[in-house]
Amino acid sequence: MKDIFVARQPIFDARHNVTGYELLYRSGAAEDEAIPGELAAAGMSSSVIVDGVLGIGLHTLTDGHTAFINLSQDMILEGVPEVLDPTAVVIEILESVEPSDDIVSACRGLVEKGYTLALDDFVYRDALRPLLELADVVKVDVIESAGHLDGVVDQLRPFEVRLLAEKVENAEAHRHCVDLGFELFQGFHYFRPQTLTRKDLSMESVAIIRLLNLLQDTSTSDRAIEEAFRSDPSLTYKLLRIVNSAALGGRGVQSIGHGLRLLGRDPLYRWLSLLLMTVGAGGGEMRIEMIKASLLRGRLCELIGDHARSAISRDIPSGGALFLVGLFAHMDQILGVGLPEILADIDVTQDVRHALLERTGKAGAILSGVEAYIDAEWTTAERNLADAGIDPTALADLYLDSMMWAGARMAFHQEDAAA
Repeated sequence: MKDIFVARQPIFDARHNVTGYELLYRSGAAEDEAIPGELAAAGMSSSVIVDGVLGIGLHTLTDGHTAFINLSQDMILEGVPEVLDPTAVVIEILESVEPSDDIVSACRGLVEKGYTLALDDFVYRDALRPLLELADVVKVDVIESAGHLDGVVDQLRPFEVRLLAEKVENAEAHRHCVDLGFELFQGFHYFRPQTLTRKDLSMESVAIIRLLNLLQDTSTSDRAIEEAFRSDPSLTYKLLRIVNSAALGGRGVQSIGHGLRLLGRDPLYRWLSLLLMTVGAGGGEMRIEMIKASLLRGRLCELIGDHARSAISRDIPSGGALFLVGLFAHMDQILGVGLPEILADIDVTQDVRHALLERTGKAGAILSGVEAYIDAEWTTAERNLADAGIDPTALADLYLDSMMWAGARMAFHQEDAAA
C-alpha cells in the first residue's frame, strides 16, 4: 500500500453532524502538478481505486459514514463503481466527464442498481440535464460561484437534487448557503471554525493542566502526582477506568499509586492531554471530529519521528514531544482559547512552543508536513518532511495506522464520557 495516497475531508449537515467523507486519492507522490485536494484523475487507474478502497476498507476510512468517491469517465465506463457497496458510497462524477450517450446509460444503470450519484464542481449547461435527472447530490463550488450563487441554485430548483456547498470559507458564506437551501457542507470553515470569543477554562480543565505541569517537571515525585489525583474524585475515576481498560489488559488496580505505576508517566501525559480536549459538553459531532483529527495528527507526528530515527541518524525530537505538538496544534479551536494563552498555562519546552506557534525546528517541519498531508496537499507535505530530513515514502502506511489508532482511542473516551 506504500504507493497509495489517501486523504479524507468531512462533509457536514446544517447542524454540523458528519454525514460522510470525501476520499481523495493519488496514484503516486511524483505528480507535482496536481491541484491540492483535487483528484488527479489522469494519473489514476481502476486498480488504484479498488486497491485503496477494498484493500484498506471503507469502514476504516470513513468510520462507518458514507464515502464520496470521485470517478473519471473511463472508470464509469469500465464499471469500476460496481465493486463498491452501493449503500456505503456516493459516486462523484467529475466535472470533466462529458454527458455522452454511453455515460448517461452507464449512470442510469448505476442508479438502477442502487448507487447514489453526485455531480462534482457543477456548472450548469443544458447538456447536463440527463445527468441532473439521475443525480441525487449536486456539489457547487461556493468560491467559483461567488456573485451568481443565487442564479446557480435557481437553475437547479426544477431538479430533485440535494445541494452540497463545497469550499465554504466563513460563517457568512455558510449562512447564505443555508438560506438558499443547501443541505450539505464541506470546507475549511466547518473543520476549523473561527474562535470569535474567549472562553474560560472549566475547573476540570484547570485540574488537568496542573497535572500536566507536574508531569513535565522531572523533579515531581510519584507521591505528589498521587496526591493531585486524590483531591479530584472525577479524575481518579477516569484514571481507574483507563488503567482497567482492555487496551491495558484490564488489570486490577489496588490503589491510585498502583494505577499510576501501571500506566506510566508518558502514557499518563498523553491521556491527560486528550482528556483536556474532551472535557465539557457541546460542539456535537464537529467537535468530536476535530478531537479525532488532533489525535490523528499527534500519532502521525510521533510515528514519523519513530520511522525517521530508525531509518536515518538525525536529531529527531522524541516521540512524546512530537505527539504533543500534533495533538495541541489546533487546541485553540477545540477549547475556544488562544493557543498562546493555553501554552502560557501549560509548561512545555521551547522546542514544542516554537513548533506550535511558529512551525519552526524539526518538530515544526514535521507538523507542517503532517498538516499538509492530511489536507491532501501532497507536494507541500513532501517538501516539509524533506526539510526535516525525513523520507516520505512510508507516509501512507503511517497515516492509516494513525487513523485506526485515533479511532480506537476516541471510541474509548466517548464510551468513558457516556459512563
